Amino acid sequence: MAHWGLRVGHAGNVYTTEVRKYYIPCTVLLLRELMLKDGAHRCEGRVEVKHQGEWGTVADKDWSWKDASVVCRQLGCGVAVGIPKQAYFGPGVGPIWLLYTSCEGVESTVSDCKHSNIKDYRNDSFIHDWDAGVVCSGFVRLAGGDGPCSGRVEVYSGEAWTPVSDGNFTLPTAQVICAELGCGKAVSVQGHELFRESDGQVWAEEFRCEGEEPELRVCPRVPCPGGTCRHSGAAQVVCSAYSEVRLMTNGSSQCEGQVEMNISGRWRVLCASHWSLANANVVCRQLGCGVAISTPGGPHLAEGGDQISTARFHCSGAESFLWSCPVTALGGPDCSHGNTASVICSGNQTQMLPQCNDSVSEPANSAASVVSTPYCSDSRQLRLVDGGGPCAGRVEILDQGSWGTICDDGWDLDDARVVCRQLGCGEALNATGSAHFGAGSGPIWLDDLNCTGKESHVWRCPSRGWGRHDCRHKQDAGVICSEFLALRMVSEDQQCAGWLEVFYNGTWGSVCRSPMEDITVSVICRQLGCGDSGNLNSSVGLREGSRPQWVDGIRCRKTDTSLWQCPSDPWNYTSCSPKEEAYISCEGSRQLRLVDGGGPCAGRVEILDQGSWGTICDYSWDLDDARVVCRQLGCGKALKATLSSSFGAGSGPIWLNNLKCTGKESHVWRCSSWGWGKHYCDHSNDAGVICSGFVRLAGGDGLCSGRVEVYSGEAWIPVSDGNFTLPTAQVICAELACGKAVSVLGQVPFRESNVRYWAEEFRCEGEEPELWVCPRVPCPGGTCHHSGAVQVVCSVYTDVRLVTNSSSQCEGQVEMNIFGQWRALCASHWSLANANVVCRQLGCGVAISTPNGAEGSDQLWKARFHCSGTESFLWKCPVTVLGVPDCSHGNTASVICSGNQTQVLPQCDHFVSEPAGSAASEESAPYCSDSRQLRLVDGGGPCAGRVEILDQGSWGTICDDGWDLDDARVVCRQLGCGEALNATGSAHFGAGSGPIWLDDLNCTGKESHMWRCPSRGWGRNDCRHKEDAGVICSEFLALRMVSEDQECAGWLEVFYNGTWGSVCHSPMDDVTMSIICSQLGCGDSGRLNTSVGLREGSRPRWVDLIQCRKTDTSLWQCPSGPWKFSSCSPKEEAYISCAGRRPKSCPAAAPCTGTQEKLRLRGGDSECSGRVEVWHSGSWGTVCDDSWSLAEAEVVCQQLGCGQALEAVRAATFGPGNGSIWLDEVRCGGRESSLWDCAAEPWGQSDCKHEEDAGVRCSGVRTTLPTTTAGTSSPLPGIFSLPGVLCLILGALLFLVLIILVTQLLRWRAERRALSSYEDALAEAVYEELDYLLTQKEGLGSPDQRTDVPAENYDDAEEAPVPGTPPASQGSEEEVPPEKDDGARSSQTGSCLNFSTEAADPGEGEESLWLALGTSPVTFS
Repeated sequence: MAHWGLRVGHAGNVYTTEVRKYYIPCTVLLLRELMLKDGAHRCEGRVEVKHQGEWGTVADKDWSWKDASVVCRQLGCGVAVGIPKQAYFGPGVGPIWLLYTSCEGVESTVSDCKHSNIKDYRNDSFIHDWDAGVVCSGFVRLAGGDGPCSGRVEVYSGEAWTPVSDGNFTLPTAQVICAELGCGKAVSVQGHELFRESDGQVWAEEFRCEGEEPELRVCPRVPCPGGTCRHSGAAQVVCSAYSEVRLMTNGSSQCEGQVEMNISGRWRVLCASHWSLANANVVCRQLGCGVAISTPGGPHLAEGGDQISTARFHCSGAESFLWSCPVTALGGPDCSHGNTASVICSGNQTQMLPQCNDSVSEPANSAASVVSTPYCSDSRQLRLVDGGGPCAGRVEILDQGSWGTICDDGWDLDDARVVCRQLGCGEALNATGSAHFGAGSGPIWLDDLNCTGKESHVWRCPSRGWGRHDCRHKQDAGVICSEFLALRMVSEDQQCAGWLEVFYNGTWGSVCRSPMEDITVSVICRQLGCGDSGNLNSSVGLREGSRPQWVDGIRCRKTDTSLWQCPSDPWNYTSCSPKEEAYISCEGSRQLRLVDGGGPCAGRVEILDQGSWGTICDYSWDLDDARVVCRQLGCGKALKATLSSSFGAGSGPIWLNNLKCTGKESHVWRCSSWGWGKHYCDHSNDAGVICSGFVRLAGGDGLCSGRVEVYSGEAWIPVSDGNFTLPTAQVICAELACGKAVSVLGQVPFRESNVRYWAEEFRCEGEEPELWVCPRVPCPGGTCHHSGAVQVVCSVYTDVRLVTNSSSQCEGQVEMNIFGQWRALCASHWSLANANVVCRQLGCGVAISTPNGAEGSDQLWKARFHCSGTESFLWKCPVTVLGVPDCSHGNTASVICSGNQTQVLPQCDHFVSEPAGSAASEESAPYCSDSRQLRLVDGGGPCAGRVEILDQGSWGTICDDGWDLDDARVVCRQLGCGEALNATGSAHFGAGSGPIWLDDLNCTGKESHMWRCPSRGWGRNDCRHKEDAGVICSEFLALRMVSEDQECAGWLEVFYNGTWGSVCHSPMDDVTMSIICSQLGCGDSGRLNTSVGLREGSRPRWVDLIQCRKTDTSLWQCPSGPWKFSSCSPKEEAYISCAGRRPKSCPAAAPCTGTQEKLRLRGGDSECSGRVEVWHSGSWGTVCDDSWSLAEAEVVCQQLGCGQALEAVRAATFGPGNGSIWLDEVRCGGRESSLWDCAAEPWGQSDCKHEEDAGVRCSGVRTTLPTTTAGTSSPLPGIFSLPGVLCLILGALLFLVLIILVTQLLRWRAERRALSSYEDALAEAVYEELDYLLTQKEGLGSPDQRTDVPAENYDDAEEAPVPGTPPASQGSEEEVPPEKDDGARSSQTGSCLNFSTEAADPGEGEESLWLALGTSPVTFS
């Protein structure tokens, strides 16, 4: 077997490569001995193998995660978490035994893997600079704590980290864990930490360690009964290097002597420097020796010790263990042999100690030595808070269970000295006043202190008296002591990279970099909140200026949680030369972003390092790499890893190349790569990512409304409505670029398929940039209180205001906050109904008038609102932006509201019509209190449909008697819908219900309201609902695609001003395509097709420059250029192919114009039961039954017109399908209009088999949508085939039969002609008699005047017509021209203008009415 190797030579500064073929023998060579060297522990380091008795290294050529996994498995070190290359752990010595290995990742040992010949490759000019390394996880870790030595116990199962329960978890087990991790000894074992929502399993064994085992994995284990361990939560362990303490003396007592501590397995004497009585008190308590009586200095009790620790403890005195106290080791001075800390404890004599008399201050000249005076029983404690450490902050004293402060009256350095000495914090540097560290709370214990500076306790200083003062907390006193330490990085443009400085003795100074190992840099970066790792940067130049170089020789240990705990050389003003000052770059200084992708979760991947943004080369870039990027950014699931600069070419450095992530790394730069900044790429190969985002709104009307769901890392999980707040909704809307939250709804029932929901409550304040960074609170017991899933509705049309020079806030120019900018609205099409909604939203009563011509702002927004007047908020009204022309500066919308005077407005007199010649201007006439409202319904938009009026709580219609364009003009103007194009009758938009409010209207066209036109009177009519009037206004819009052979692909056309016209394709981005395709029911995405030829024929090119936003739910809401007959040239007409495109001959006999025909049931016992199949990408496929429930079945049944869902069938009950499995993890709410509106995995991404195909059983028989006749005929089959010949013969026979039947029919009609004349005369007599009788009964004057007749009697008369007599209901109507009876129906896709009608009489149901306004006919059927 041949394998290719790489030979690397070196000549000067030029590296050369030579490809050479190596042959592996058939026999497997043994490499049984393996180790990791020069790492922090046995499970990390440089990989070395033993051959012929000599240890040698492995070159990192093609060194992979699979290779590292085998190494970790062979050593029993858990999983591989890092594969550092290029001699990361230092170059080895001796042979380079292997050039490469080629493991599959499942082998037990490295010797089982394929590998190069074993020989010393140094002879082939390879060098140790390319030695491979491995970092293994180990078997156990402590997670979620303060550093690697405290936290939740987790063990590696081979696939994931699994928490260990606290059931029967023992201290000896904890001791083994702490020792294995190099974390000292266990000082605390705690349970009851609730398992997290993401914990899929708990370790099913109990560890029974004795405490002496070298590692946890060798401890005895006992399986839990039934595989479930008894527990109340996860076990937590705290390890510490400061674990055991003792008092050593020559005497017999164990409660007095020199203080010694076991630090990392060695007993060390503590130094008396900064040793306080509070520290001594904790030692006595820890040893069970009562309280501290004194802390004698000097060597008279000390046996001394060669090892003296300089650690300084800062106990408050209340702690139970010395390791619980804050500790400082950094900069500690050397301690002389005789200066060791000692303690004399009370033993069991605590009850005999006198109570401290704190009401009597010490003499002014008394030193009050702690050492010389016996200790009294004192419960008071002292602390400094809000100062960033134990040695700076606001002074607080605990007494009688309450922490209180000291007033700053007379507060000076002498008082501060007592505080600093009492706390073991060195000298006082500053005595602050005026609540410098913030105002406290609770009592103010002391005022007017007058310390000498030598008192042992601050409460022993002279003062006004305990609890007596005349101060407030804004006068709280504070202190800064010399032992106060702070840390920072100094840089002009970086937060987590710069010159390291420490604040000591009141001054900032630099830190020296020798020796600063990785663990020291890690502690520094973690303390500064800049990640878990970093590196020293030695390439920066010499720093300008002078400053102290405070400390050198810092050597942090794994147990240290801050720099202050790290041992070092003593503080020294000049600890090193200026060129040795440390400049650190933390991992957190690197930043990650996605750019040029239209949002924060899609785009070109860029990393900020050393002040420069750079890219990643796409060599070997895949979905695993993308997963790390998406997780690191909190952007949910990786949907796509893009190549070849798909988001445009970047600039600057190329930081990474040849990434090989596992998908589980926390940061993308922690993945295996060629090395930082090493590549052979240019910016044409920049990598990109498309992520799903952490949060989404699902199941709503577009991307900006719906059920709140967050991505757990595995699936989308709904968020409960328990304690869900509006500020959280605001963050979600802002993150999704959806404007502001306008509605938060709860009580949406969780579906039966929801096995879990998000077990945290989000506590956003509203200003966070993303939901990901909001504070979260785990729900008690992992179960959130809720009544269902939460839903959020976002809108860009949120805030509205009236701006004026007057003092009134209820009148002025209308302005709206759109994407954070206040924009004036245009008066074009601004109606009184819109104004009424604005007044209601602002709490300003109702609109009195809408005066035009107000001075506008520079920013005018041309959106047209179509309110009915009943809405509570303007954002609830339909809105149109497409094609709206620019607005002149003085043409801004204004409103005068009634304020709180609504009750005094006169009631409108609707029974008196306006004069025929009156314009009835809304602006000139005072507004009256009017509850009537107007709307158009069932017309496909707010500007076309059946006319309806709301009065007395009921919506009613208008009769079409005398209905004409003048009447329609009033309706269109009142609704802000432009000009009237058509006044329809005969229930063209379907028959309404309820009252018929008006009849015989005779508008002039200038009236302000429909009901002010002359009419028969309110509620008086002689009509039925099949005579309901309708309107088509110029602002009515419709959308379609025109194609001969494709559904969901074709020339895009819009219906405007009564005519179909094309749409121009500039600039049309992906968002615009998505909205168009969604509106037409053709999927969620599409693309412009520029390869089609020039379109034949001429037509208007209505609109150009369409730029949809994410918040737009239809094309009508998208900003664009103004309507124009020729907005672009013919070659710029848009041809669009949507994701749902397919041939017109797709599955059903009728074209697939909607989502109903994209769905079918197969294999069932009726049309309304069977296996669910969907049409996608040109073929039928099935749906996987994962998460399949009655909610999803309900959507399918309703979409197919099959009634309610009876059963959600799983496991291929109706037989397995074939082809693709298009959908998986479908999650519906049950109310969606189609299956495509439900959440699901991306198309075609499934881990199912056809044995899991989903099905449904619905209650009803399937009803089909009315079909349209195609405008072009489908291809005919060949006529010369055998079926074709048979068809010709049968056709000829049928033709002969037809001739015979026609002859007989003509003869029959001739015989009936004479009888017909007699029946006509009889019918006329019957109707005249009915009219006469009814007229006499009602007492009406003229017999030819119309009469209100009971509907059932009228029906009886009408529905028994005599041939030749027109129906009575059409007595005053114009006769419909016969050429309107059979217009060709539209064959186009989408929102074709097909409206259902109720026939005027039987036999007219098949008729269509042409609307011949413009170049193309429009069909309404």
